[in-house]
Amino acid sequence: MILRNKLTKEVLEIPYSEFRKKFAKEIQDAFESYRKTQLNKYSSIK
Repeated sequence: MILRNKLTKEVLEIPYSEFRKKFAKEIQDAFESYRKTQLNKYSSIK
């Protein structure tokens, strides 16, 4: 699988299985970050 960043013109060539692992990790990290943000938002209201 070849991934191209349109802004930086960077090209990354990785196997599809590795892409799936990296994508799943990034989604999980984003969700955890969002969840922490939401918890902080509601805990500061008290």
